[in-house]
Amino acid sequence: MVAIYQSVKPLPEGVNINSTPINVSQNNVEFLSDLTYIDPDGKLIHDQEIFDTMFALIDSAEQYILIDGFLFNPYLGRMDSCHRKLTEELSKKLIDKKHSDPSIKIDFITDPINTWYGGKMLDEIESMSEVGVNVYYTDLTKLRDSNFIYSPIWRIFFQWFGNSDKIGILPNIASSGSEKISLRSYLTFLNLKVNHRKSFITHIDGKIYSIVGSANPHSASSAFSNIAILVKGDFGKDLYSAEKSIAEFSGFSLDGDSVIEADPQPEMTSDDDVKMEIITEGQIKKSIMSLLEDAIPGDSISIGMFHLSNRQVIQEIIDTSKRDVFIRLILDPSKDGFGYPQNGVPNRPVAHEIMKKSNGRIKIRWYHTHGEEFHTKLIINKKSNGESTFILGSSNITRKNIENFNLELDVKITAKTTNDLTFEFLDYFEKIWRNRDGDYYTADYEVFEEKSKLKTIIYRLQEFTGISNF
Repeated sequence: MVAIYQSVKPLPEGVNINSTPINVSQNNVEFLSDLTYIDPDGKLIHDQEIFDTMFALIDSAEQYILIDGFLFNPYLGRMDSCHRKLTEELSKKLIDKKHSDPSIKIDFITDPINTWYGGKMLDEIESMSEVGVNVYYTDLTKLRDSNFIYSPIWRIFFQWFGNSDKIGILPNIASSGSEKISLRSYLTFLNLKVNHRKSFITHIDGKIYSIVGSANPHSASSAFSNIAILVKGDFGKDLYSAEKSIAEFSGFSLDGDSVIEADPQPEMTSDDDVKMEIITEGQIKKSIMSLLEDAIPGDSISIGMFHLSNRQVIQEIIDTSKRDVFIRLILDPSKDGFGYPQNGVPNRPVAHEIMKKSNGRIKIRWYHTHGEEFHTKLIINKKSNGESTFILGSSNITRKNIENFNLELDVKITAKTTNDLTFEFLDYFEKIWRNRDGDYYTADYEVFEEKSKLKTIIYRLQEFTGISNF
């Protein structure tokens, strides 16, 4: 009974939402990307915009900053080094901001995995707290359990023991050289659910600036390829409201009400406006399914995705291709993970199924990673009627991510195909699909093709039971 209830129980208020669409001037929306690739001379290149943009906004911030970031720790797994120490950079940036402007209010929401559920405190978090940054941890117990085999055991027997930040007896798999952690940390970790959102809000010159994307402020993830959207204006009110729901069910309060929820500033409207809405948790799946179901002959759908394993969406992708909708996928090959070799699950057996069942109608390429990951989450529907739809944000296309288990936040954008923002999205995808200008981003499907029936069974069992990292 515990397993059944905890997997279907009512969600906290403010979770699983689809906000009312709002019109935003295309001049107030900017596409951001981080890309790691090989240039024509064979040199590894890191082109990065997301956190550099965020850091510049922090420098200019007035009155308030809100960050919701899933991974925020300096651990490198089995990696010897990282591209940049993002966790340390962000921590220092916020501390410096507090020193230069003690009156500014800063709320930092994160997932308790970063402290191993209270089992290991981080210097970066303690340093931020000491200067007055409000660091909050999401109460994951209020969410549904995706791991219905183990989580009932934890809820009945183990959760009551709490945790301790004393040195434990087990190795820290997130950092091979770190102090050991407690058994209680691992017992909580095995629930395998998270606050996976990646959101940023601040206030500059009377205007709200918001960033939603796929990038974590995480040192070991600093070389990952990611995307994000920067929005100026009252879109930030809806984003703040979505983040406020986490605070309310987790038992803390945000400090930005008087700043973010002030009277809206009217925006100039034009025919080039884009329509934007926030979609979270299960509403993301509904939006993806609708996008696929509504596609008609002449439309084209382009998907760039870190993890693809949701059975209903996979089948709908295949069915959509049968209606003469042109579909392309760029997937991470599932071979790199913080220095730990991966076995290709779930993406490689999924790709094999899609190629086989679509008779090759669906085209697939792999992002060729070099120890990092292709961490983008993006869906593009270029419609034949002159309108395009984009879905991007934190969510992978997996059971945990889009069926009301993890906390996720995406943005759905509708724009004319002639819109400048549409061009930026399409240009991004075409560049990496075609390896434009001699740069090497993506590899042919055959490079990482995987026909193993065993791996198909493994990924389907992991997807069904929730015993997985995807």
